[in-house]
Amino acid sequence: MSVLSSLTHYPRIPRFGRLSAGRLTALVDLLLLWQERAGQRHHLASLDDRALRDVALSRSDIQGEIRKPFWRG
Repeated sequence: MSVLSSLTHYPRIPRFGRLSAGRLTALVDLLLLWQERAGQRHHLASLDDRALRDVALSRSDIQGEIRKPFWRG
């Protein structure tokens, strides 16, 4: 039995469908958006009270935003 014919006896790997260019682009865009959100929230959390006053915010104003998970807008 050849190597090629022996491979046909194993179960096939399931196909998950093709990832079109449009879907791939949308997925990459989503991942980049999540990364940007996480970075912005991290930066917002790192601001001191003086910097927050400069943008007319308080620590209590930003608590809800910085507690959000990256996937929530």
